[in-house]
Amino acid sequence: MALHRGLRGALVALSAVALLVAPNGNVGSEDMPAYDPRVEIALSLLDASPATNQLRSVLDGNQVAVRFIPMAPGVYARYSVARHVIEIDDRWMDSDNITLAAVIAHEATHTRDAVSGYLATGGASACIDSEVRAFRTSALFWISVYGSVGKPDATNELDRQLNSIADRQLRDPRGLEDLVRQTYSAQCSH
Repeated sequence: MALHRGLRGALVALSAVALLVAPNGNVGSEDMPAYDPRVEIALSLLDASPATNQLRSVLDGNQVAVRFIPMAPGVYARYSVARHVIEIDDRWMDSDNITLAAVIAHEATHTRDAVSGYLATGGASACIDSEVRAFRTSALFWISVYGSVGKPDATNELDRQLNSIADRQLRDPRGLEDLVRQTYSAQCSH
């Protein structure tokens, strides 16, 4: 039960989709965003993984910025459709590049769902489905890097939670999906 409670907290903290509105259109490559060097390294790691190699083109093609900002306690990151930005709590600014990449993978999955129009037209079920995909995507990236044992030197809360989510994806993917659906049912119904 403790893992369940801890994992539920991780689910809520890792994801917040802000201001879901109509999708934005694609833009030309000349308008691609300039990323912070740390974000660029994280995106390169995502490019190298089959689970996440399509995400950079979604961010670039839709001019989605990635920024570090102070966030409320318990919120690790979020994607804002209205502002075309992934915001990551600045307390994770010093996280290693792999951890940063996993967080971006989660939020970029929401970006993909938003710009495709899926979130704007699918209601509460689309919101929950997007959460399931986002947690699964970040878990698959994490597993592609660390394997089934997870990050061996997980010293901070975020790394431990990513280890827990990846472990659940490996051992009980249906259980992970059920937990995400249960955790996000209230948030996604608003």
